Amino acid sequence: MNVGTQDVSVAISAAGTTQATATLLIGGISWITTAASGSGVILNFTNPGTSQTVYNGGANVVTVYPPVGMKIAQLPTNTGMTLGTNTTCTFWFLSSVQIIGNLSA
Repeated sequence: MNVGTQDVSVAISAAGTTQATATLLIGGISWITTAASGSGVILNFTNPGTSQTVYNGGANVVTVYPPVGMKIAQLPTNTGMTLGTNTTCTFWFLSSVQIIGNLSA
């Protein structure tokens, strides 16, 4: 197993209220610092077997959307999941259509 480092993106502002208008996350690890009510972010798919970790340090719950045509766990395709404040989730891309998440307490 090869464990490497990931790009870290900090001071991210969640924006938009739909999958199409959410802030695109480009880092392997993303730290949301500003989260207006109803705002969201969208994961960035690269390859199966990769992951993105998202930490919501903002003041409000954030909706995390899958890339278009994908689904998170058993949610319907293109449906976002909520990520509470001061909460982290690591999203694993299993295939070109399926994502699973490991949510912190």
